Amino acid sequence: MSRAFVTGATGFVGSAVVRSLLRRGTIVRALARPNGDRRNLEGLDVELVEIDLLDEDNLCRGLEGCESLYHVAALYSTSDTDGEMMYRTNVGGTRAILSAALRTGVQRVVHTSTIGTIGQPLDGSLATEDTPYNLWPGASHYSKSKYLGEVAALAMCNKGLPVVVVNPCAPVGPRDIKPSSTGQRIVDYMRGKMPSFISGEINFVSVDDVAEGHVLAAEKGRPGERYILGNREGNLSLAGFLTLMERVSSRPRPRPRSPSPLARLRLRSKGIGYSPLSLACDPAKAISELGLPQTPLITAFAAALAWFREYGYLARGA
Repeated sequence: MSRAFVTGATGFVGSAVVRSLLRRGTIVRALARPNGDRRNLEGLDVELVEIDLLDEDNLCRGLEGCESLYHVAALYSTSDTDGEMMYRTNVGGTRAILSAALRTGVQRVVHTSTIGTIGQPLDGSLATEDTPYNLWPGASHYSKSKYLGEVAALAMCNKGLPVVVVNPCAPVGPRDIKPSSTGQRIVDYMRGKMPSFISGEINFVSVDDVAEGHVLAAEKGRPGERYILGNREGNLSLAGFLTLMERVSSRPRPRPRSPSPLARLRLRSKGIGYSPLSLACDPAKAISELGLPQTPLITAFAAALAWFREYGYLARGA
């Protein structure tokens, strides 16, 4: 029976990866932060360990006996003041855990990146894994740190570590406890608030498909390659998102509200105004090479909405 080590296992995507592994009969050792929220792992037969992600020697001890590593953990923030910590975690932590994996002989590594490290084609076509990264000048510290972490992960292939990178799109589904930016859009909609959105399209995908994509990447992915984990029907504009939410919730879309001049000034002063033009993409490579599942978006959104209702994120009757 194989054993897998999962970082970020208590999070939205990480806990879904844990469930996917457990369904296959894999023994899971999960890295958890001290005093972190572990509700997503309640009732699951996993071995929890508490190790600093920058402590390579202790990470080696944690990885002993594990054939595979799923490095899902990352620090996300929109605040410039958290920039240094994001680089330490998302770049330094990646180097530490992958160096430990190399030292301990881990046979397969899946590194979780993000669709935000995929460039945007200048001709308006859909982004693929081959699109060069061209977003650095205006990117957030989070996006830059994830890009550098991905570069560090792929560089480990040159040292003999079989690393496969996955680039998840916007996941949708249950156990979104924070919630994620996608989950917040659903909650905002149900509260009658116009959700935040970028100027272009976003690719949405079932969180369970993303989790399956991680495990399929370990089983079938080619080391040194990237795989976009998205949905072929998942590219939605704001109008498309609102239409889908109307279908799922049977509630009319909220009326748009423009921010006041003072609010716009505050956003610019805090450096929050930048967002990519589009996060649309073509996930054909993961579908053809890995067999990435394609759960209908309406099913994924309905599951997310049901979970938010059940766990009190919405007003009674919403």
